[in-house]
Amino acid sequence: MNSQDWYAVRVKSRGEKSSAANITVRGIECFLPTYETKRRWTDRVKVIEEPLFTGYVFCQVPEARFLPVISSPGVLQVVGAVEPHEMDAMRRLVEGGSAMPWPYLKDGQRVMIRQGAWTGLIGILQSGGGRDRVVVNIELLQRAVAVEVDRDMIEPCR
Repeated sequence: MNSQDWYAVRVKSRGEKSSAANITVRGIECFLPTYETKRRWTDRVKVIEEPLFTGYVFCQVPEARFLPVISSPGVLQVVGAVEPHEMDAMRRLVEGGSAMPWPYLKDGQRVMIRQGAWTGLIGILQSGGGRDRVVVNIELLQRAVAVEVDRDMIEPCR
């Protein structure tokens, strides 16, 4: 490991900005990736900045300086080292302005369709050829049907 590695640091949820500020005040470089989103109130719509990874900030520290990070208000734990290429990619995504949080989905995972004609159906995600398919089992008939849907139309089953 390098003497100045980047680490993911778990902080109290909704306290990412203050935790990052507390760590920075202690002389440690901190990165809080954010994205812009619209929030609706009864009287207005406002664009606000939210953390891209809720409950996490990223710090560049030598291993010997974990104590100032861990003892900062709002910090829960140092999770682990982040690869330099992942930090570079994260910075480029945030600078590009198109990053937004997304559920982590993988092939074979049970998902629910949350929009469109198949709303509420549960199936298994299959990716391939740049398209996403949800295979829905029809238990009564012991058959399966594959439906192509946009990734933003599905969410992981809980």
